[in-house]
Amino acid sequence: MRKRQFGDRYDGYRVKNCDPTNAILPFLKKERCDAHVFFDAEINLKNVETLVKERKSQGKNITLLDYIITAMVRTISQYPEINRFVSGKRIYARNGIYISLVIKKVFDLNSNRTLVKTGFKPESTVEDVHNIIHEIIENNKGMSTENEMDKFIKALVRLPKPLCSAIMSLLFWLDNHGLLPKYINRICPFHSSIIVTHMGSIGADPIYHQIGNWGTNSLFVALGVKRKHAVFDNNGNLKEKRVLKIRCVADERITDGYYLSKSLKYFSGLFLDPELLEKEPKQVFEDPQI
Repeated sequence: MRKRQFGDRYDGYRVKNCDPTNAILPFLKKERCDAHVFFDAEINLKNVETLVKERKSQGKNITLLDYIITAMVRTISQYPEINRFVSGKRIYARNGIYISLVIKKVFDLNSNRTLVKTGFKPESTVEDVHNIIHEIIENNKGMSTENEMDKFIKALVRLPKPLCSAIMSLLFWLDNHGLLPKYINRICPFHSSIIVTHMGSIGADPIYHQIGNWGTNSLFVALGVKRKHAVFDNNGNLKEKRVLKIRCVADERITDGYYLSKSLKYFSGLFLDPELLEKEPKQVFEDPQI
């Protein structure tokens, strides 16, 4: 954590030395929904599924989702520019790694869903991530459970419509000026590095999910179902390949397309040697432009 300076927010450091093209983009594309870019990726499941089975035989109930979330945290630790956000037409480097998960309370047509937000250290291993995710999912299962954000939203929408609209307008203004109450920032899943929805858990293919204008989230990642693909190897032989399709929507104002594509390639490459995620990274990088 660096010392807060003039122009910084309590949730992020002002990016002062970025490329001029990036610096002007928030003035040209004022809303987050104006700046969507779309990425596809595939995770090769062969090595990570083998590792999950090995760990299960050793009594460790670490799941594929744990490795995926760890890979996201690891990618942010190596490519910190993807952890930026735009607010009030300025670009900021988020001062923590926060992942929000969409959780279906019960797998039923009439059940509610919720979003949960949790923070991770940049040097987190898959075991660290598993312990955090397992606890937070268990605490939010069941129709009767309500987290702090659920209670806040329920209280807000019970207000008369004009009053609810006025409060939301005020919250938008406060957030754009870095004055949003810390309590709301802490519980709000839309103030996170990445929002993740696991469409594969309900047997669906991933979607391109829009990033809303509320909050500071700059990346939305949808995971799909596991698929088998027929591919040719280097010798021209046809082989079967198990993959997981991922679709990402990003705010293009935070960094350039080359940086985004490199970070996505790094993320996918981690699954070729998933044992790396069981160890702390050799080095953690800070955004060089703050």
